[in-house]
Amino acid sequence: MLLFKPEDCLILVVDDVRQNLQVIGEILEVAGYETTFAPSGQQALSRVESAHPDLILLDLMMPEMSGLEVCEILKNNPEFSEIPIIFLTASNEIENLLEAFKNGANDYITKPFRSEEILVRIEAQLTNQKLKQKLEEKNQELETEIGVRRRTEEALKQAVELANAANRAKSSFLANMSHELRTPLNAILGFTQLLSHSSNLTREQKNNLGIIHRSGEHLLNLINDILDLAKIENYDDKVPINLTQFILKDMLVELEEMFRLKLREKGLMLDIIVENRVPIAIESDRLKLRQILINLLSNAIKFTPSGEIKLRVNAIIDPGNTFLSFEITDTGKGISPEELSKLFQPFVQTETGIAAAEGTGLGLVICRKYVRLLGGEITVSSQPNVGTTFKFQIAVKPVESTNSSTGQNWSPRVVAISPNQPTYRILVADDQATNRELLTTMLSSVGFEVREATNGQEAVEIYHSFDPHLIWMDLRMPILNGCEATQQIKATSQGSIPTIIAVTASVFEEEKAAILSAGYDDFLIKPIQESKVFEKIAEHLRVSYVYEEMTSILTDQLHSRETQWKNLKKLPTFLICELEYATLALDDEGLNRLVSEIPSECDELEQIIRDCLENFDYSTILDAIKSAKAERFAHSHLTSQWIIQMTQAIYTADSSEIKHLIAQLQPENKELAEQLEYYVANLDYKNILQAIAEIEEPPPQN
Repeated sequence: MLLFKPEDCLILVVDDVRQNLQVIGEILEVAGYETTFAPSGQQALSRVESAHPDLILLDLMMPEMSGLEVCEILKNNPEFSEIPIIFLTASNEIENLLEAFKNGANDYITKPFRSEEILVRIEAQLTNQKLKQKLEEKNQELETEIGVRRRTEEALKQAVELANAANRAKSSFLANMSHELRTPLNAILGFTQLLSHSSNLTREQKNNLGIIHRSGEHLLNLINDILDLAKIENYDDKVPINLTQFILKDMLVELEEMFRLKLREKGLMLDIIVENRVPIAIESDRLKLRQILINLLSNAIKFTPSGEIKLRVNAIIDPGNTFLSFEITDTGKGISPEELSKLFQPFVQTETGIAAAEGTGLGLVICRKYVRLLGGEITVSSQPNVGTTFKFQIAVKPVESTNSSTGQNWSPRVVAISPNQPTYRILVADDQATNRELLTTMLSSVGFEVREATNGQEAVEIYHSFDPHLIWMDLRMPILNGCEATQQIKATSQGSIPTIIAVTASVFEEEKAAILSAGYDDFLIKPIQESKVFEKIAEHLRVSYVYEEMTSILTDQLHSRETQWKNLKKLPTFLICELEYATLALDDEGLNRLVSEIPSECDELEQIIRDCLENFDYSTILDAIKSAKAERFAHSHLTSQWIIQMTQAIYTADSSEIKHLIAQLQPENKELAEQLEYYVANLDYKNILQAIAEIEEPPPQN
């Protein structure tokens, strides 16, 4: 198959013999070629300039200007040098061909002509020419590609340099943000811990402090999450999974408590439904799961003006694998279909989110990253003005029991230094007054001798006069920073070298190594925890402590619970009866709905009932209801005649007589009458008989 079409090719035939021009012209025209002719060398050069032929058949010997001269002129002209030239020569002119090939000839044909030979040689030269053109085109394309690739590589190199510079700037920004955010949190969490130890707080104040502390810890976890997310985006690091064993329902109760005030402000109901298949205790990353649920519940509350929010938890148990499925449904504003696709993009908010002017657009991004880390995937479905549902699954490991319902190790509170120990001197160096006050109050309250320094230079000066056993040294301080002060103290120490512990708000691993290499003995991450402070001191100074007795704490808790159950008798009669029915029926959904109707002044009662529900402790609820009813009607009395009449009416199912007898009771004992009316409305005659049997007949009058 030819690489060219003959009709697309123009051939110039040059010969001083017109008969030769005619013969060759006929051969070429029959083969389909376009032809043009020149009877002399000079005319051939003119025709080449005007026609630009694809191939030239050139007579070797011509008068005035020979073919050799024409060939030399054309080959020396860059514009025409690539045109193939086939010489036409007589057999006795073979000797001149050597000179022709030196001048650039491509081939030759001897006279007399044979048409097959002419066509074959022309096809060969035109094919070579086309192949050469294609090769040149490919080379040109390759050169173009190489140029583009070089420019692309150069652009990529510049982009990488810019990205590295941006990453360095972002790392610096994150380090500063970490410090700036953790410093006020240090004061919030620290002083909350100190306040909670006060003996003159009311129970409500203690509960409020607990909520503040848990909310502060949540904010701290959120800051850590954002830093972790940034580390993933910047350095492609993996956020570690910290597996702990915990009771899932305890965490859900904690979340309900955290959002209770917000729910009440908006008039919303939160219904948490845990199916029976869900394991009580599991092993997973508690903090990450808690963060996912907080983000999703926060969004649900934020974008739900009225109605309810449901959190349903179920278990999918396969051979060797257990998954927990979570479904958060709200009756809020919903999300349009076109916005669903960009919902999990960083720093992108929906129109509803922008209108609310809240949030950073990171919450759902963190949710998806954490769900995937925990072995699952998250999905969303929504309908504008109807509501939104988020669903996700995580892989968990069921465990038989756990020593900690919160996933954290509990340690008793230090109240004093044990007797017969030396007086330990501690220096607190920090330029933030709240941080100094926090540590000073914490340490001096248990018996340490404490001095303060407001910067690194002052810390060095106080060290030489105070001779502390241990120094809490903040990293960032004016005049002399923590590292410089530490190195000066270690270099100028005359006697025993003090233990120096860095106090830092940074959480980057590379900075921890730098801290220790700067001469510090240890470090403590802000916000500081009271228990961690005393643990570090005990570790380095071998101090022993006196701890708070647990017996008094447990006694207080038990007394508080008994007091809270007594509030049950203050509830409306219908609510007590419905709670009793729902408990007997093991109706978790109904119980959660009824518990939400408990008046706000009985919040603590609501919480202990929820605690019982989370632990399937229905018998305690029934016992409390029975005690409440007994106490409520302890001073009620019924005449024997009334009891006999009511009993007969019940056995004969005489509803009109039953209602008549209850109406007689109404003026004297309204609460009992209301309870009996409730039983009648539910056709619960058994409970009527039980109620009147438990109420004594009045004593005879003298």
